[in-house]
Amino acid sequence: MESHVVPFENRWTNGKHAWEWHCELERLGVPTVRTMYCEHETHHRNKSAVVFDIPAGFVHDWLAFHDRRAARQQLLWRASVITLGIIAASGAVLGALR
Repeated sequence: MESHVVPFENRWTNGKHAWEWHCELERLGVPTVRTMYCEHETHHRNKSAVVFDIPAGFVHDWLAFHDRRAARQQLLWRASVITLGIIAASGAVLGALR
């Protein structure tokens, strides 16, 4: 049997239980989970679970993982646009000098 590892560090649980929580959150999607987490933090902070039986800390770690991944993708996209812009500007300058 293959064991799955969640792609982020969490201190709440490990093994099959963490993988099931991760899959459930992935199924719901980031916007939905973020809304549920905000609702939990605003109105039900004294309860330990946010989504079904998933603890608030695990949900927080999962959202932070997705935020870091989105920021990394944004950085790569910006770097590639800047690089292509420099290449295009260099070609325009070299073409104008000839």
